[in-house]
Amino acid sequence: MDVLNRLQQFLGLVGRHTPNRTSGAEHTGSALCIEPSDIHKTTDYPTASNGLGDVYKCIWNHGASSDEVAVKSPRLPTMSDRESLRINKDLDREILIWAALEHQYVLPLYGTVEGFGPFRALVSPWMLNGTLNSYLKHAHETLSLMDRLQLLKQITEGLQYLHDRDVIHGDLTNNNVLVAADGSPRLADFGISNIMVQSNPTFSYHTGAIRWVAPELLDPPQDQPIPRATKSSDIYALGGIMLQVLYGKQPYWWLKSATHVISAKFKHAEPIDSSIKIQPNHLNFMRRCWSKEKEGRPSVEEVIDYLQEALSNETLSA
Repeated sequence: MDVLNRLQQFLGLVGRHTPNRTSGAEHTGSALCIEPSDIHKTTDYPTASNGLGDVYKCIWNHGASSDEVAVKSPRLPTMSDRESLRINKDLDREILIWAALEHQYVLPLYGTVEGFGPFRALVSPWMLNGTLNSYLKHAHETLSLMDRLQLLKQITEGLQYLHDRDVIHGDLTNNNVLVAADGSPRLADFGISNIMVQSNPTFSYHTGAIRWVAPELLDPPQDQPIPRATKSSDIYALGGIMLQVLYGKQPYWWLKSATHVISAKFKHAEPIDSSIKIQPNHLNFMRRCWSKEKEGRPSVEEVIDYLQEALSNETLSA
C-alpha cells in the first residue's frame, strides 16, 4: 500500500492505536489531537533527551482510564514563522504515516498534544525498559545468544514492516529502539531525522547517532547536496544494532568524540577493532551491512533469513 492510500485511511486506522478513544481527544486534518489538560507530566524536566527532542514521562487521563505515556517534543533549529509552518506540514506528513502503521515491533502513536514546545509533541506508550542501549547495559550478560538473536530478529521484523510500506526509518540507533516490559523491541522516531536535514541542510547527526549513520549520508554526491536516508542506510545502521545486541559494543566504541567517529568513517575504518572476538559468520554478515557500496548491503529480507538460520543452528546446538 502506498503512502497516499495510507494517509487516506488514517482516520479509520488511528483509533486502533488508542487505548480508549473517549473524551479529551479529537480528530483533525493532521492527527488525533489530545487535549493538553488530559496530559500530566510526572516531572517538570525531560526524562530523556537526544538530538531530535525531549521526552517527558506523563499520565494521559482519557475518560475513565489513565495510561503512562511518553511525550516527545521535537527539537528543531530556530527558524522563521514561514519555516516553522513548513516544518509543521512536514511533521503532519510523518505523523499521519506513523499513525497508520500497526505492527507489534513498531511503537504506536496515540496522537499529538500541544504545549510542550513550538511543534506538536508526539504521544506514545511508555516503554518500561527504556531504550535498547539502557536495556542492554543491565540485561546483556543475562541474555543467552538465543535471546539476543531473537531480539535482533524482532527488531528486523519491525524494520521489514516499515520497508514493505516504503517507510524509511532514517535514524536507527540504540536509542531509537525501545524495549517493552516483556523485553520485546519497538522501533521509534522514524522519519524525524529527514525533517531535520530538510529544515537545516547544515544539520549534522547528533553525537550519539553519528556512530550509526551510513557514510553516504555524511558525504553525499555533489548533485544531491541534501542527503536522504534510504532502505540501504537503514541496513547499515542495523549492522551496528547487531554488533551491540550480540557483543555489547556500540560502533566505534573506542572513539569518544563525534569528530573522531566522522574521521574514521571518511577513512573507511570499520566500526570494530581487534579488542573483541566476533564469530566469523557474524562478522562477515555485519561487514555486508557496513559495505561502503550501498548496493552491496543485504535487504531486510536477507537479514531476517540470516537471523532465522542462526536461530535454527543455535537450537540444534543447544
